[in-house]
Amino acid sequence: MRVHVDAERPNPRKLQPAVDALKKGQVIVYPTDTGYAFGCAMSSVKGIAAIRKLKGLDERSHKPLTMIVAGLTDVGRFGVLGNSHFRLVRRLLPGPYTLVLAATSEVPKSMHNRHHEVGLRVPDHLVCRMLIGELGEPLLNGSVTPGEETTPELEDAEELENRYAREVAVTVDVGPQWPDPSTVLRMIGDDIEVLREGKGDYRP
Repeated sequence: MRVHVDAERPNPRKLQPAVDALKKGQVIVYPTDTGYAFGCAMSSVKGIAAIRKLKGLDERSHKPLTMIVAGLTDVGRFGVLGNSHFRLVRRLLPGPYTLVLAATSEVPKSMHNRHHEVGLRVPDHLVCRMLIGELGEPLLNGSVTPGEETTPELEDAEELENRYAREVAVTVDVGPQWPDPSTVLRMIGDDIEVLREGKGDYRP
């Protein structure tokens, strides 16, 4: 099922089929500020397993799964954020950044990588905020782009719906989007490691 939504003025009623699917533990495709992504509710073990399979990531992978949260308070709830990084994170978010942090006990173990880390995002995108608000919990997030080694292609929601018809319950269509990966910053202790330079400037 594909639902058409205005990215600038999303209507909650039009997003309801996607919210209903998330509450049933199903996987959806939805837009973010860096392109289309697979998503499921953080509490859905079945959904997390499905997205791991779609992304080709097992629990031994060094890459952590990423969740979209509502704001800075939730970043601190689900990840261990040192005081030395708080000011930088407050400046960057919301925006096209993925923070890799040590996971707190509130993060399902099925989302950890082998180092017990998790990725956290607060996108600058109204549809993301509305989905989280209506769902009442974070969204697991995995880009539909096959891999960093592939040449980026324009992402069309109708094509994505057809391609993932068996795995995805609802596709939220805001029109074609060019994928532009987030900048990934690993913040463990007092250190910052740039795992990927992408959209967004994290420097002072």
